Amino acid sequence: LASAMGLAPKLSRRNFFAGSVAAPAFVASVATPKAFAAASDEKLRNLPDEKLIELVRKDVVDRQFLTNGKLTRALYDESATFTDEIDTYTLDKWQEGTAKLFVGPPESHVDLVGDIVATPSAVEFKFDELLAFNFGPVHPKVKLTGRVVLERGSDGLFTHYQEYWDQPVGEVLKSARL
Repeated sequence: LASAMGLAPKLSRRNFFAGSVAAPAFVASVATPKAFAAASDEKLRNLPDEKLIELVRKDVVDRQFLTNGKLTRALYDESATFTDEIDTYTLDKWQEGTAKLFVGPPESHVDLVGDIVATPSAVEFKFDELLAFNFGPVHPKVKLTGRVVLERGSDGLFTHYQEYWDQPVGEVLKSARL
């Protein structure tokens, strides 16, 4: 995501595929989820755990937000940060970069593994996903598993998204197949 968001990459997924002739064109050719994100200006503070779990489940299963950035923005503090195995991003940059970097469903797909767990300080879930990179006409795919921890602030909004992969980044990227 780092390169797709214009940040200085350490080891980015996009740079791994930089040899693709179509790679530079993909950033300009894909719509962002801004309209979806702007749909809810009102924040959903201090929700009961059951309601919060229901909304996170909809984001993961129905909206497939890990593949397209389309999350329920009302659950997140506007200053929330998003950290994956590559870098840390702002909310807007994460949404925009995710939408540009991956081809959403049905080419990319995320399955929820087990239950979503909510505590006063965080919400956590495990995932199994197939990601299709959006490099113009070429969509190399990688499969990975991991977990996401969504830290909660004192008002119940998510303040930090942390993604942990079960496999090393290099191993995942080298497994890409067309």
